[in-house]
Amino acid sequence: MDNVALGVGTLKKSINGHFAGQEPWRIVTVTATSVLASVWLWNFVFQQESIYNRVKKFVFRMGKKIPLVREKIDEEMVKATAAFEKDVTDRWGSLPFVGELRQRGMTPDDVMKELESNLELGHYDWKNGLVSGAVYYHSEELIDLLTKVYGMASYTNPLHSDVFPGVNKMEAEVVSIANRLFHGSSTACGTMTTGGSESIIMACKAYRDYAMDVRGVTTPEMILPRTAHPAFDKAAEYFNIFVRHIDVDPLTTCVLVKQVKKAINSQTIMIVGSVPNYPYGTMDDIEALAALGRKYDIPVHADCCLGGFLTAFMEKAGYSMPPFDFSVPGVTSISADTHKYGFAPKGSSVVLYSHPKYRHYQYTVTTDWPGGVYGSPTVNGSRAGGIIAACWATLMYFGMDGYVDATRKIIETAQSSKKGSRKSRASSFSESQLHQLLR
Repeated sequence: MDNVALGVGTLKKSINGHFAGQEPWRIVTVTATSVLASVWLWNFVFQQESIYNRVKKFVFRMGKKIPLVREKIDEEMVKATAAFEKDVTDRWGSLPFVGELRQRGMTPDDVMKELESNLELGHYDWKNGLVSGAVYYHSEELIDLLTKVYGMASYTNPLHSDVFPGVNKMEAEVVSIANRLFHGSSTACGTMTTGGSESIIMACKAYRDYAMDVRGVTTPEMILPRTAHPAFDKAAEYFNIFVRHIDVDPLTTCVLVKQVKKAINSQTIMIVGSVPNYPYGTMDDIEALAALGRKYDIPVHADCCLGGFLTAFMEKAGYSMPPFDFSVPGVTSISADTHKYGFAPKGSSVVLYSHPKYRHYQYTVTTDWPGGVYGSPTVNGSRAGGIIAACWATLMYFGMDGYVDATRKIIETAQSSKKGSRKSRASSFSESQLHQLLR
């Protein structure tokens, strides 16, 4: 303590000596300038984004302002735009483009003829399963059923729960079914969304607001593998969340858990793992990520958008599966797409939470609007009740047995393809590359 007191005393003498005989305005000016400069330097050095990245962006931004560079960029952009537009219009063929509302309406027969002409465009044989990552199921019987279902519910809107209580009931049942499949407890809850991106965006919004309100976080950050879906980056742009991208193991293509641990700090609002990821079809170690979440009291999101409605049925289909869902303590939310391997029509997904305390922060409520209280659970206010009904009908149509059978067939096909690939020229691929090739 004596050394500290001596140091403070020496510092005081030095400062007093420096300002001895100075006018008050000069002392105030130097002090204020020093404080402001110190604050600026601190903020510059300790920003979330590294100095290297900031300098790189600054140089690129300044470079684009050089007339010759700007001119070249504009020239290439015009070429790229023209090439893109030509590619799109070429796919339309000779069909006329309807750019403005016709004066007279068309008869139902004429509308259907024009619709059929539009839908006949394209050369990919997607109905027979020859397009990867776009269409996951095609059955005339199911399409006939869903056409009737959507027709009956086409003008319903769950926003008006008093007018369309049946649609709200069906949405609640879809969420409940999904929570059961992912081993949710009695507190598990969630909502339907229009797709995986919205499910992810809603989870990010919920965790940002939860962290800011409950923990007092001011500069939110989230940790995700470099292989995580870009919807997380989209959410980060929307909600001003800093993203810490974590590298993956070059052999397993799974996120490096040790690097995740190093990236955790007081501003971390969520940790993300993929089940599986899109680039390689491999699954992150959800148990290890959840353990970090428990240790540091940080929510952990399992993104099951791609394979959720396969992984949920793997054990019943006779295949082992590492724990990844609400059965793992520490997993607090899951996104899963019913419109992929759930085989529902496009435009449906679910975001699930282990407890309502997280879902609460997903909602948006405005109480001081002159039109009354307005609230919505997801991005959209009005939502298509027809899509909710069609998703519900798909789950009813397949049932547990139908999904287990589909899962078994898909895994058998993947394993057969993998064996064939090893025997062919593809044998030079690594295991992770085979995952990517066959997903």
